[in-house]
Amino acid sequence: MLKKLSVVTTVYNGEPYFDRAIPSILNQTYSDFEWIIVDDGSTDATPEMLAKVAQKDSRVKIFTSGHLGRAKVLNYAIEKAQGEYIANQDFDDISYPERLRLQVEFLDAHPEVGVVGCNYILEDENRKERYVKMPATEHDQLIKTMAKCIPFAHTLVAFKKQAWLQAGGYPDVEDSEELRLWITFAKHGWLLASIPETLGTHWVYPKSFWHQNFQYSQRQKQLAGVQWQAIRELNLPLWMGIYPIGRQAYLYAPNQLKSFVRRFLAGSKEKTLEYSKSN
Repeated sequence: MLKKLSVVTTVYNGEPYFDRAIPSILNQTYSDFEWIIVDDGSTDATPEMLAKVAQKDSRVKIFTSGHLGRAKVLNYAIEKAQGEYIANQDFDDISYPERLRLQVEFLDAHPEVGVVGCNYILEDENRKERYVKMPATEHDQLIKTMAKCIPFAHTLVAFKKQAWLQAGGYPDVEDSEELRLWITFAKHGWLLASIPETLGTHWVYPKSFWHQNFQYSQRQKQLAGVQWQAIRELNLPLWMGIYPIGRQAYLYAPNQLKSFVRRFLAGSKEKTLEYSKSN
């Protein structure tokens, strides 16, 4: 019997993080799902450890793709998924117990919504910051947010596979593939939404795959380009071009000023939490 929900995870050398995503998803209050985990060519013990997880829980389905890269392996995973809804989950992040239930119920109740996010805790080990990110909840505000930044934590969104199919999947680019996908969703008439509850934790840390493969300055410049794409293709006011232009200045701002810039100039809604390396 097909499941309504497919959780999708891609992993590359995830051995240090088996205590994060796996228990957080397998212990969700909403339990009627399949979990597609694609090993993207790991060279550590990840494949053997994943096989043991699948032996213990029939919901877990393991695939091996070879080393495809981020966008291609995400598309590969979703092609394997049979669910009407797709919940993304990064291997080194966690979802809180009610996440899947609330997102499935929301998508059930809102057939016009293509993707739904949530509030989340961001643990930024690079800047030694810990805070709750609270995205806008309404479509019009989320569309405007795309001129400023990525509106959701990609690791904590759920979306409709139909919207992904209409968009042609994640674009095969090196970075910001999720923001480009949400722009395409909106161009096809899907609404964006976010649940105003904290449903997970997302880590940013120096040893992450992204930080090993993309320079920070390179990503900021690419992101500014996608912000301009959102302004052009979603018919946002041209004055919002101050945000991608301002991203160039943000690139060189001291870390201690970045929080001020995000909150008071870009309008990011955040709640500061105490930072501790043990979190």
